Amino acid sequence: MSSTIGSLLVMLSAAMWGLSGVCGQFLFENYHPAPVWLIAVRQVAAGILFLLCMGLKGEPLFAIWHSGQKNIKEMLWFTLGLLGAQFMYYFTISVSNAPTSTILQYQAPIFIILWQAFVQRRMPEGRELLGVVLAMTGVFLISTHGNPAHLVISPVALASGELSAVALCIYMIAPENILKQFPTMLIMGWGQLISSLCLLPFFNLLDSGVSAWTPAAVGAVIFIILGGTIIPFTVFLAGVKVIGPTKASLISCFEPLATILFTVLFLGTVLLPVDYLGMACILVTVFMLTIRKNT
Repeated sequence: MSSTIGSLLVMLSAAMWGLSGVCGQFLFENYHPAPVWLIAVRQVAAGILFLLCMGLKGEPLFAIWHSGQKNIKEMLWFTLGLLGAQFMYYFTISVSNAPTSTILQYQAPIFIILWQAFVQRRMPEGRELLGVVLAMTGVFLISTHGNPAHLVISPVALASGELSAVALCIYMIAPENILKQFPTMLIMGWGQLISSLCLLPFFNLLDSGVSAWTPAAVGAVIFIILGGTIIPFTVFLAGVKVIGPTKASLISCFEPLATILFTVLFLGTVLLPVDYLGMACILVTVFMLTIRKNT
């Protein structure tokens, strides 16, 4: 397989992740499902599919739970981060739109820098400080359009978007050791399944909140489950095997761009020039810090 095909596979996976967020916005705008129901159904289905794939490959599914308290603790922290990142991501879509939610969540590297500064006592370097400033500028422009006296997105959307970035930070940091010992798909499977079980007290599987399902709505839910989890994850790993994690991590930054493009084309969402400027500030930050991390 050529490097061109590998790059296209990674770009395809990023586009599918972006499109799954657009499908969420389509559902929230037109069918009004309960956010907790949609998120829980997505996670329980994805968790079962991930674990089923691992079982078919002959992987010992419960090995991680018999590998010591340290690994179990990491797994639980990872699950907490996964739950928060996915719940807050789709909740933010429900109260704003997919591009805003995606871009706000992409601030996660900034929170990792802050975590390193306060917990590891490692002061950020010049490029990292510039990234913090750019990200804060981006959030300011997206949320106020340059007028600090006026929020153009709801305080709930801004807060949930920031929380999704914090949760994604936990999700990225927590599984450092278990990722070296167990297949990523196995960790994802358990994380998805357990996080969905955590939502059980807060939703009724038989009550989606949708008054009338249509083929388009059903298709959107199916795509969120398959096209937002197991298919792009598998495609992404196939691309990583060809081009390596460094190049793959850079190309995966295509996800928010895909989200913006699909939302504008398919849903007619109107974004102002100042929105694009704010999003560009955050994207430049992510790209800049990704290059720094991989050099």
